[in-house]
Amino acid sequence: MSWTRVHFWGIVATWAGAMALQSCETPPSSSQTQAKLIVADGAPQQAVPVPDLEVSPELDPLKVTVDNVGLVSFMGQDSLDVVLEDLYTYFHFSNIGEWDAMFEHFPGHRTADTAMLTVQKEMMDKWFHNGLRNRAGGCHIRYVSPWMDEGDQKVALLGLDLLYYLDFFENFEGNPEGMRLTLQDQYGKEAVEYVEFDQIEDGDTTHIRQFEVNAESSMYVLSSNDSLHCMFLPPQISKSPQLAAEMMKQETMLDLLRHKRNHFDKN
Repeated sequence: MSWTRVHFWGIVATWAGAMALQSCETPPSSSQTQAKLIVADGAPQQAVPVPDLEVSPELDPLKVTVDNVGLVSFMGQDSLDVVLEDLYTYFHFSNIGEWDAMFEHFPGHRTADTAMLTVQKEMMDKWFHNGLRNRAGGCHIRYVSPWMDEGDQKVALLGLDLLYYLDFFENFEGNPEGMRLTLQDQYGKEAVEYVEFDQIEDGDTTHIRQFEVNAESSMYVLSSNDSLHCMFLPPQISKSPQLAAEMMKQETMLDLLRHKRNHFDKN
């Protein structure tokens, strides 16, 4: 899979190439979100109104939560709090299309291909404004590895339950079905569901097409040793070996996966 087809937290972002126990930041309440938006009669039972986050970014319903009962963590609480806050920020800026702010949480400084980053931003922005939205609904943290020191940086691995949406607004020109196999290959067939529904905002009806993903996933966390500013990479980074090698040592990646397998996956 080429890098231009990989969204930085694990989902294809460029169509052209193709949960709550403790919140680390308080999202808008459902009553706030639904004050202007309602699902029309006849919609699937699981359908939830989709705010246009380009117009109303404050309505982002994103939640980052922690399994306080069953959490398996090998990281200090102070560090974990920063990781969760930065993870929320990263997802939120991606959800609302603030790419420059989002890229502050991507380790772009570790790749010499800055032109690739510019192209990625342009393509993400293009499809965002043309009705295709990659949107994190929430992630529930269940495993946190210890930090592994690489000299100039430290790396950790999160195990999480991911709630993710691919929203197609009415101005999207194309067939969403083209994404089904990609999503199923990435997350598993049972984790992906497709729905269509109408929603009403201030008396106006719009039609939403949507893939919803509920899946177990993971994410690498990278930070400078000088200060704790967290940057994130999806597990699919391993499918781009050259880029992965720029981001972290292969032995670090393998050690983190082994630690997760031994201390969490087998439980």
